[in-house]
Amino acid sequence: MNRRSFIQKSIVAGTAFSSLPLVGATRRLAPYRTALIGSGWWGMNILREALASGECKLTALADVDANQLKKATEMLASMTSDKPKT
Repeated sequence: MNRRSFIQKSIVAGTAFSSLPLVGATRRLAPYRTALIGSGWWGMNILREALASGECKLTALADVDANQLKKATEMLASMTSDKPKT
């Protein structure tokens, strides 16, 4: 195989693969059930992004600090209609 033949076949193959749908592009029928352990700054940031994706349902929250857990529950009440167990 010479260089010209290789380039032509590469272009054809690349074009064929680029027209296929992406493997992960299909949307799930059921949302991911999500639980958060540790409702500090970092955990809440990750949870906010997960809920914003629309593919997660919040099922539980856990934290050793009851005050932090209460703040997180109040904040999440404005973001989602999910009623997580605490």
